[in-house]
Amino acid sequence: MRNTLKKKYSLLALAAAAVVGGTLVTPMPAQAAIPSLLVWVDSPRLPGAQAYAKIMKGKVNVKVELHAQGDLLAKVQLFNRVKKGWPDVVFGPPNDVAVLKNPIIGNAREISSLLTKAEIANMGQLNNWCKSADGKYYCVKNDMAQSVLWYDTVLFKQFGYTVPKTMADLFKIGADLAANHPGYSLGALGDAAAYSSYFWPSQCPLNNEKSSTRVVINAKDPKCTRVTAALQPLIDKGVYSAGSAFAPEFVKGVGQAGKLVAHIGPSWFGEFVLRPASSYAIPAGRLSAAPMPTWDNETVAYSGEWGGGIYTISPHAKSPRAALDFALFMVGDKRNVVDVLNPDGSKGAPTFPAYLPGNALWKAKIDADTYYASSPYAAMAAQAGKVWTGVKPVRYDADGAWGTAFSPELAKSKNIQTALEAYASYTSNLAQQLGYEVSTK
Repeated sequence: MRNTLKKKYSLLALAAAAVVGGTLVTPMPAQAAIPSLLVWVDSPRLPGAQAYAKIMKGKVNVKVELHAQGDLLAKVQLFNRVKKGWPDVVFGPPNDVAVLKNPIIGNAREISSLLTKAEIANMGQLNNWCKSADGKYYCVKNDMAQSVLWYDTVLFKQFGYTVPKTMADLFKIGADLAANHPGYSLGALGDAAAYSSYFWPSQCPLNNEKSSTRVVINAKDPKCTRVTAALQPLIDKGVYSAGSAFAPEFVKGVGQAGKLVAHIGPSWFGEFVLRPASSYAIPAGRLSAAPMPTWDNETVAYSGEWGGGIYTISPHAKSPRAALDFALFMVGDKRNVVDVLNPDGSKGAPTFPAYLPGNALWKAKIDADTYYASSPYAAMAAQAGKVWTGVKPVRYDADGAWGTAFSPELAKSKNIQTALEAYASYTSNLAQQLGYEVSTK
């Protein structure tokens, strides 16, 4: 009897609990998991990425890692093998969009399906590098790196020079420096400087992808040899350095010594190279920028690009829209473009944003900056739409090849045509390994 009563009361208790659970106790709704992002950036983008992580705390868990741009491909290939580890969003060099889209790698997601109509409109023409032949975007361009003519207004006045409108005018200045002002310079040609400043604007056919299976590489094309013929005498006379613009001897012996008369360079050169106290440290009130000089028999003063980084989103990202939001913050939000505090004490992004809202913010910042003798923005804007479009993303590391093949040969031989042919030979082999047919026209 006692056991029967125990069972009865137990059943009643369970029934009561069921009633309470079904009618009186309201279950708490399950909270949505906070998205998590793994972000890879380089050092100039690190302050903005870290600021974003703080801003999004409690909404998105953002883990920021500093990575050298050159190690991405090897890391992604490893992650593909082990099926884990992919970063959600990566800042890298512009050619990465083609390298990562390669089906063998498969680590660049199309983002057109994530973008709103307003965001697509804000991409404008400055993001065309990220648009594939299928009409879809596969990256967000961080910045334009269009070449302009940076020049020292004080030295131009002192030496009686006018801003050159043509390349021939620029080379006449070089000849005069060699004859009358030895030790003064028009820049360095190592790294990718010669390419972005001279060969690309000259329409020299290097890495010109004609289709998914054919690329044109021809270092002996007349639009290449006119560059080497003009530059070689001035290299021989020391007006141009055969080394790197970042080499300590050039930074100290030319930049910091006040002997840099002009330097064709990307739009980021002023904020990132010429201005900082840790770099060329050119004093305030001297620098400005002019549009690119025009090559003989040309009607358009084309630019090249040295840099112009991109954000790619991995197809493995579990929260792709959150990854896109990070990229758009970096290129379009005042808290990064204008306000972020950099390690050297400066504020804001050092580069010309490719996203239109960010570009408007950056323009206001640069126009109001009294460091420059006159705002360089007008020259940058003039050249932003004049980057020669014959160069397109390719599936091999065309950017890295400048440091691997061109720069060592130029530093050794001091012969720029020989260096260019070394580059062309190296990239031709890379292209063929990835299934391209390499032609000369």
